[in-house]
Amino acid sequence: MDINTCTTILLALTTLNIGAILGAFRNKIIISTDKNNFHLFFYGFAIFVILTSMLCIIFYSKELFSPNWSGLIIVFTGIISSIILILFTKKHLVKKFIYSIEELNPIINNFTTNADKNNIRLFGGDLNFFGNSPNDMDNNSQYSYLKFLNFRKILILCEEPKDINTRLRYGKILSEIPIAELKYYHPQQADLRVRGRIKEVNGVVKLLMYTKINNGKYKAIETDTANSNGALYGNIWDLVWSLAIGPSSTQIQSCKDLFQKG
Repeated sequence: MDINTCTTILLALTTLNIGAILGAFRNKIIISTDKNNFHLFFYGFAIFVILTSMLCIIFYSKELFSPNWSGLIIVFTGIISSIILILFTKKHLVKKFIYSIEELNPIINNFTTNADKNNIRLFGGDLNFFGNSPNDMDNNSQYSYLKFLNFRKILILCEEPKDINTRLRYGKILSEIPIAELKYYHPQQADLRVRGRIKEVNGVVKLLMYTKINNGKYKAIETDTANSNGALYGNIWDLVWSLAIGPSSTQIQSCKDLFQKG
């Protein structure tokens, strides 16, 4: 084996290694639910190839523009493929982790679209993501779409109302969606700060979970019940729901009356 054959084999093996590394980073980005900068590796690799290609054009122009054109084709293939890698990474691998309510609305509605209509479960907090007033709720796409889908049961885990605005929200929901069932948990003792929905599609449980960072800002957590963390949120729901206390008929009527008078 001469040196040229040896270096050719090493070059081929190195190319395979680089492909494997890029594939590993891609998988890591896809499955990660925490903010990271793994996508920068793709940008760096693509820029390195572009710069190397430009240096080849500058220092080896005569050889590249030789009659067989093979070197020039390789250089331009490297540049074009690098540009495609950058564009693909930006579009598909740069993940968003912090969302506003407006950004979440279409994501949550799309998630809810194909759910079995038997029931859907909501981690709700004080339900202000539906809006802070009845008028806000009328214009809120999440709330309107939830009513439109006609679930047989909507189970909502939420906080006990502490002010008039929260009672108004609850009163509107209970008046306009009579199949909704509210239960109160106690965030003073165990603030989940979790928001999201659990649905079933053909009997298979799916979830879309976010954690509340502050008012109007949410961070993505988990969407896959096959993942151990995803399955954990389903178990948390079952536990908290079983321990939560539903409002009395008097409390329910009080919220409805407050909404109808408003």
